[in-house]
Amino acid sequence: MQPTIPGEAEGKREAIETIIEQVKAGEKQAYQAIIIQFERQMYTYCYYILKNHAETEDAVQDIFIRAYENLHQYKRQVSFSAWLYKMAYHHLINIKKKQSRFLNLIQHYKEQQPVMQISQHESVVYELLTYLTAEERHILLLKAVEQYTFDEISDIMGLKSATVRKKYERLRQKLMERISQKGEVARGTIAETNGIH
Repeated sequence: MQPTIPGEAEGKREAIETIIEQVKAGEKQAYQAIIIQFERQMYTYCYYILKNHAETEDAVQDIFIRAYENLHQYKRQVSFSAWLYKMAYHHLINIKKKQSRFLNLIQHYKEQQPVMQISQHESVVYELLTYLTAEERHILLLKAVEQYTFDEISDIMGLKSATVRKKYERLRQKLMERISQKGEVARGTIAETNGIH
């Protein structure tokens, strides 16, 4: 995370709010600035859930179209970013419900990727993400990657803040147990190859 200059985040938020008002007033071209500001974040969020570049690109495009069509419903009580993530969350849930074949999707993702070296760390991260439910992945990504507070995540996902906090603690425990299991398997494999039982 890069350090922020005091007032920088508030300045960006105000700039986004100004652009939103311009778009609401009929300046359709101003919406491009919103896309530029949030496209990378949306892509990353969607990709971690969908695990497929083509589907992610489609989902991001759909999310921005829906956000544009529903911009009149946006109110400043929440940040535009949180509002957009809430829209993305619900869109991704709908996609996952329609597909309901997550394991096949992961295999398809692996087949579609160009041949490239993936670091062991990235490989472990992807494997751990596949171990989580879709809801747990959403919570983890919103908290750890996007660094939203539990209150903001509860608004995005439509859950109580305490529920989100509890689910986050459970998923952390689940991941720690999985990492511990993987470590035992790896140590056991190394021990066997060295003739130690």
